[in-house]
Amino acid sequence: MQDTDMVQRDDSDEQTPYHIDESWFEENDFSFESFVQSRMCSECQARLGEEVEERYTVLNKKTGRATFDFRKVPYGSSPAAVIRDCCSKKKDYILPDMATLEAVFRVYLAHGNQPMPLDHVREQLGDWCPGGGCQWLILPMASLERLVQNDRFYGIRPHLLPTAA
Repeated sequence: MQDTDMVQRDDSDEQTPYHIDESWFEENDFSFESFVQSRMCSECQARLGEEVEERYTVLNKKTGRATFDFRKVPYGSSPAAVIRDCCSKKKDYILPDMATLEAVFRVYLAHGNQPMPLDHVREQLGDWCPGGGCQWLILPMASLERLVQNDRFYGIRPHLLPTAA
């Protein structure tokens, strides 16, 4: 879809939600999977490539019923899901001295890359910094917004909605 077919939310009461734009990585000749896999915990990185069963939904077009089936895939082939389900639950997933954009990126991964406004991201970062003195919490919200808007490394972009037809 082209940018002209999309529109950004325009609610004055609501902040713009952001997400990690996987297509940004492709457009910039980076591998999203490799980039995210490098953020996995050491236990999960050690399992990369191990064959595992993955459950997926199959929709019967005639009956409209959904069933589940299994397939064998290499562990880590969905790295964001591995981070969401395992790595983000470990105490050292986000550290107080971590770079601000790295910490923001990891929050989005921990939440399955669901679009979130930056104030919600900041609340999540607060959970990783119980003392409150972490650099990303001291940073004014306007500065955090500028950092994210000028991101050239993590693919964090505004979440765009399709225009109504």
